[in-house]
Amino acid sequence: MARELDEKGIRLSVEAEQLLRDSDDPELVQKIIALNKPLVGKADMELLLSPKKEEPKVEVRAAGPVPLAKEYAADIKVIHTKDVTGKSRTRGEVENFVNYFRNRYQRTSRMLRSMGKEALMDLKDAKGRINERVRVHVMVSAKQETKKGNLLLEIEDMTGSFKAVISGQRDEKLAEKAKSILLDDIIALSGKVLEPYMIVDDVEWPDFPVTRKELKRSENDLAVAYLSDTHFGSRYFLEKEFRAFVDWMHGRGEAKELAAKVKYIVVAGDLVDGIGIYPNQEKELVVKDIYQQYRMFDDFVESLPDWVEVIVCPGNHDAVRRGEPMPAIGKDLLKSDITSVGNPSTVIIEGLKHLMYHATSIDSMISNLPNASYMHPEKVMVEYLKRRNLSPIYGGNLIIPENIDYMVIDDEPDVLHCGHVHKNGYTQYRGTLLINSGTFQDRTEYQVKQGHVPTPAMVPVYEMKSNRLRTLDFRSG
Repeated sequence: MARELDEKGIRLSVEAEQLLRDSDDPELVQKIIALNKPLVGKADMELLLSPKKEEPKVEVRAAGPVPLAKEYAADIKVIHTKDVTGKSRTRGEVENFVNYFRNRYQRTSRMLRSMGKEALMDLKDAKGRINERVRVHVMVSAKQETKKGNLLLEIEDMTGSFKAVISGQRDEKLAEKAKSILLDDIIALSGKVLEPYMIVDDVEWPDFPVTRKELKRSENDLAVAYLSDTHFGSRYFLEKEFRAFVDWMHGRGEAKELAAKVKYIVVAGDLVDGIGIYPNQEKELVVKDIYQQYRMFDDFVESLPDWVEVIVCPGNHDAVRRGEPMPAIGKDLLKSDITSVGNPSTVIIEGLKHLMYHATSIDSMISNLPNASYMHPEKVMVEYLKRRNLSPIYGGNLIIPENIDYMVIDDEPDVLHCGHVHKNGYTQYRGTLLINSGTFQDRTEYQVKQGHVPTPAMVPVYEMKSNRLRTLDFRSG
């Protein structure tokens, strides 16, 4: 029976396949073929096996509000130049590393040039201006604290290298800036040149314009639900809570008027738990086949109202290359009708520019930034925007040296959506809404050991016309 369906290009969900095995209807396969659907799910099978089961479903949906989202066509535009999918050309050679850092430096320097009243100059020219004040744009190659408590930086640009000293003993604001300087940061330094270093009196990151304050609004009164780290296949996956979310999407439960507006679901990586991601992971899996794990995600997509559009990017648990930037999850794994993009990627939804990034680099950022913690991932996300880069520390997480640095943030997004840390967090920063969407995985043994406290089953939903962000808690049903 399965062979006949395969020949027709028809695939069954896990639950639908079980219903086929249990059925004694000799005509069931032909009925499935007659549906003329590439993916047949549990609801389809129940309809074929017992048509009467359709009636209560119709009654439940009719009880809710008319779904506003159904009245609008999808408005999604993927900015392919920001996505590595199909464009990876690196061989990991020296030339690739040189091209990567040069591209990153040049693009970030252009942003720095547009800031400040003083002109930027190359280190080659600045070093000769003894006792003069200069402003240079450099990359930080090394840093250390001196015996006197000053910060000594080794800096370089395309023309040479130099040393810089930052003393914050008399300037608390400068001292705070100095603490936030990361290795590989590309910054502007202002100060007086001495021999053999410069004394810094100001530090600037490329940052977003101060004048950019208001959040952009969409024309249509539609909403986006943000997910990440669903981890299908894990024994910690919160199935009951996830089903409650799907039920809510169908207008069952409270906040029906909000559910009726949800036209898009955006998933920022770790759709599945994966295989062999960390030692002894198999002990924490209920599904040990990667294809079956993605099939579970496809089943979720199929269970949604047919007017909902799903957009996904991969994370470090997904079946793509581990290094960033990551290409989109392939069609051999995800069979459902979704928009699959790379990590990071930029997608314009209803005119609002969404920057999607799973945020693996958040671990290294928390380790190196003062006052950063897993309790507030949104604060680290602000640092991404200040630096105009999603992975400032090279080597903090695995970065593939492409000839283009896909982690650079050239354009200001309207929404930055991240995941990875299993912790909900929100803030606004200079016209950008920052969302970390948490998880649908319960607290794992690893998280207990690390002291991480996730916020599972809490889904942020953003109404794009009114700029209203709400979080729905499905832990309580």
